[in-house]
Amino acid sequence: MMRIFLSLALLSLSLSVFADTQADYCASKWPNDAEMRGYCTSEQRAAARQFEQASGPIRDACAREWLPDAEMALHCYREQSAASARLSRDASDEVSAYCRDEWSSDHEMVEHCIDEQRAARDRLKSDYSDSAVASCRREWGRDYEMIEYCMEEGM
Repeated sequence: MMRIFLSLALLSLSLSVFADTQADYCASKWPNDAEMRGYCTSEQRAAARQFEQASGPIRDACAREWLPDAEMALHCYREQSAASARLSRDASDEVSAYCRDEWSSDHEMVEHCIDEQRAARDRLKSDYSDSAVASCRREWGRDYEMIEYCMEEGM
């Protein structure tokens, strides 16, 4: 029972501190507009309550990047989590390995990188022979966009 009480007390305290942070954040964004400050505070507090329910490395990364803007932290968490889920269903290949190496835990950028790199790889396969691409491939390794650029520039 004491554990539950302490947990609730800590949660209440952290939400109270977080609420003050949200009010301060909105006051800095809207110092001369009480109506916007009130709206901002309301939206920030609602987002903060939802964001506090999240956990894990994505939540932690979004908190570091966006707090005290709770709306952006929550948006970041939702978008990164969705991209992470899509990536977990994606087939692993040389392109996905390259993009994961390049962008690490930024799941949206990994996803974007994979799309762009695979498109460049497919264009290279349809437009050039393997022997023609060899020199640019030696220079740029697994970066198909740069290999494609190298080919287009005739380097």
